[in-house]
Amino acid sequence: MKVAILAGGFGTRLGELTRGLPKPMIEVAGRPYLEHVVDSFASRGLRDFVMLTGYRSDAIERHFGDGSRFGVRIAYSVESEPLGTGGAIRDARPLLGDRFILTFGDVLRRYDYDAVIAKHEGENCLAVYERIYVGNTEIEGDRVIRFDKKAPELPYIDAGFSLMDSATIDMLPPSGAASFEEIVYAGLAARGELACEVVDHKFFDIGTPEELARTRAALEKP
Repeated sequence: MKVAILAGGFGTRLGELTRGLPKPMIEVAGRPYLEHVVDSFASRGLRDFVMLTGYRSDAIERHFGDGSRFGVRIAYSVESEPLGTGGAIRDARPLLGDRFILTFGDVLRRYDYDAVIAKHEGENCLAVYERIYVGNTEIEGDRVIRFDKKAPELPYIDAGFSLMDSATIDMLPPSGAASFEEIVYAGLAARGELACEVVDHKFFDIGTPEELARTRAALEKP
């Protein structure tokens, strides 16, 4: 199964740290953060990756190449213009196979991804955790019944990874910018076709200077 990593953001909230550098390539614990993300999946036997890149994609490709140096296989889908998460995934469809894991290059979680794949064979699944500050997801039993990024009062929030059939890409508009989350997750939830996997709060993020500092402090402990 392919692991699709969204790694095309500008990282504007990090200011000078991402000037001329893709956010996932910021160094943490002596190597690019994206290496940690790749390792988190490879350690569970998932070694086929598709990097969805945009801004300074050359820096990512130059470092990772075809992945052989890291014991994995990497293909690339490069945006010629920003198209949002939906547009990036739509463009990458020929590389993704029938089912894929979708995740983000700035979120690191050590998790039994292989167990999630086995547990949710044949269904779409979104990982969620109980909200800390804001939410976007409501669940009932083992199903997501609502996904809405404009509803911070909802009790859960997506955890930064999902398991998707490639057929869900048909829900996106055929061209132009689009949000995969707002269209696909919300649409599947409304139809009762989105399972959920509830996970804990143990993850690392580098989306803001404060989160980056916390992540460095945790991963760079002696």
